[in-house]
Amino acid sequence: MTDTQAPDGATYLDLHVHSTDGSDDAGGTVEGYLKWVQAKRKQGYRIDGFAVTEHRRYEPDLDYSELAARYDAVVLRGVEMETDIGHVLVFGVTPEFLDAFDLKRVDHSYADVFTKAWETGGVAVAAHAGRPRIGMVDHHEERAIDLHPIGLAETLNGGSSDFENARGHDLAVASGIGELGSSDSHFVSALGRCMTRFDRPIRSVEDLVAVLRDPARPFVPVRLEETKPGAEIAERATVAQLIPSTSRQGELGGDELEYDRSVVGKEVPVGKLEVTAESIRQYCEALEETNPLYTDEKFAREEGPYGSLIAPPGILQTARLGGPPDAKVQFGNTTFMAGSRQEFRFPIRPGDTIEAFAQVKEVYEKTGRSGRMVFVVHRTRYMNQHGEDVAVTERSMVHRAVNAGGGE
Repeated sequence: MTDTQAPDGATYLDLHVHSTDGSDDAGGTVEGYLKWVQAKRKQGYRIDGFAVTEHRRYEPDLDYSELAARYDAVVLRGVEMETDIGHVLVFGVTPEFLDAFDLKRVDHSYADVFTKAWETGGVAVAAHAGRPRIGMVDHHEERAIDLHPIGLAETLNGGSSDFENARGHDLAVASGIGELGSSDSHFVSALGRCMTRFDRPIRSVEDLVAVLRDPARPFVPVRLEETKPGAEIAERATVAQLIPSTSRQGELGGDELEYDRSVVGKEVPVGKLEVTAESIRQYCEALEETNPLYTDEKFAREEGPYGSLIAPPGILQTARLGGPPDAKVQFGNTTFMAGSRQEFRFPIRPGDTIEAFAQVKEVYEKTGRSGRMVFVVHRTRYMNQHGEDVAVTERSMVHRAVNAGGGE
């Protein structure tokens, strides 16, 4: 038991982390993650350790135990595989399991992966279950896949939206599937956003597999803020709770807000961007960008943290995108932008094909000194050809009623 574990023997682990040791889209080292753990502990949060789950790669002889001990933490290992229902985490990887699969393939049968993991003494988990295309919910809704082989799912993922996590949670509850929480971190600062709380000490992969195979399921997904002493684990939101709550009707006592509720939370494809070395060069020249990670292939390969040339995140702005879904808000006579937010998650590389998907994230009302306002938040998700979200942007638009004299 680490010094930071609770007196009741509970353990808080982040079960989905990628590092520069094995994932080419990661920017965090294992030691960097351990230093982040120390920093969050000083702020009063609980992180007892994490599991490194590299994409399509597992090195049997890799051992982080000595490094982890220096930081009084637990570092476990698994692998993230790609299957016909999306990504799957596997823990307790044995030689027999590795003999059965070519980890580099992206078309494994999910049923085979879950079944073989269990038969060889390990366990499989459906990763980011509610995320479009690379999570199991889409495949269940569109193809009615058999959920019987799936015993566990990651339904609280630090890289997924609240709506996506709610989709996974709803299906898990309805199907009797155990739920886990993880950050899906590729960079140090994302570690621990979401974790799993176990009610017993976890010191090894064997401990982890034993508790994940326990039908009593002595574990629960948690967010980082729920790990502080005295914090309560919040009840998980369902899809039904999230979508209606975005309108916040009745708060202001005015007329009922009219808009198309059917589009809220539903993604549509709006465009694609092919990234090449030449397009990166042209973009950097236009902006007079001189960062060698973007402009010097030799430096980026030999000295950079990603092992190759990458693109400035702003290159996404060059994509020609269609408009987002229209909520058809029936309020006001003027519209203006109230703010925007960008989150860049993974590096963009030459050869990437980036697809953009847009949605109306939420519609809500507020009142201020100028009166009633209706906010529409548009969310755009940028995904590469590997199914990894490289960036997410949000833009808030305000609808107001303004009279000819400039007031309401």
